[in-house]
Amino acid sequence: MKLSWYGTAAVMLESDGYRIMFDPFLGIELNESLCRRKLQAVRYRTADAVLVTHGHFDHIMDIPKVYQNSEIEIYATETPCKTLLSRGVGKEKLRLITPGIGFHLGPFTIKVYQGRHCRFDLGVMLKTVLKKDTLTHPKRLYQLIQLNRSYAENGETLFFEIEAEGKRIQLMGSMGLDLDTAYPTRADVLILPFQGTSNPAKTVRPIIAKLQPKSILLDHYDNSFPPMSSHIKTVGFTARLTRDGLPAAAMKHSKVYII
Repeated sequence: MKLSWYGTAAVMLESDGYRIMFDPFLGIELNESLCRRKLQAVRYRTADAVLVTHGHFDHIMDIPKVYQNSEIEIYATETPCKTLLSRGVGKEKLRLITPGIGFHLGPFTIKVYQGRHCRFDLGVMLKTVLKKDTLTHPKRLYQLIQLNRSYAENGETLFFEIEAEGKRIQLMGSMGLDLDTAYPTRADVLILPFQGTSNPAKTVRPIIAKLQPKSILLDHYDNSFPPMSSHIKTVGFTARLTRDGLPAAAMKHSKVYII
């Protein structure tokens, strides 16, 4: 099985020539590269299906544009489906999914669990307001806040477990677990978002303890929609996990990982 990451929560899995794209997002940079965005969109269009973890703008905003001339099926919960419908995605493309179901896509078996979005604490909000990019681009932060409000999450963040080729991958939509959900443990890989609180390393410790993965790959640690986002340092955290016997790394953009 092949795994690639393209920034934020955009992850592609491939097995036996079948590709699933999770949360395709092109980024909203202060100095945007049109060439990079076009190349990213081309990559996303090679997918056979799209799965959505939740409805925030950095997870679904670019779906209408990227797949406007495609017959690709998009699997999402009720709120992001409604948002995508309102932004021009045809009803025939949307497939409603809910926690507790399982289904097959090509060689993949997908199981859907309730997740939980991370809670933005006072520390991360203060860091965002006082950072250099915010002070030099205050209107951009306001625009992103308004954009986020128009793309509701509505408590529908999902947690996916994907199985193919005898391997299990768990993919979290945000840095939180539902307290009432019994999750399977010991997945071969846990894809773990690493942004959203003032101390991500502390936030994810109980998650790791509960899921007990065999290895960890971090995503969503990058600065893909400044000044709301930041580049989070990961080296110290992943090094400590690896020293303790749990292989961990922050994924590198566009690198192909063999699972």
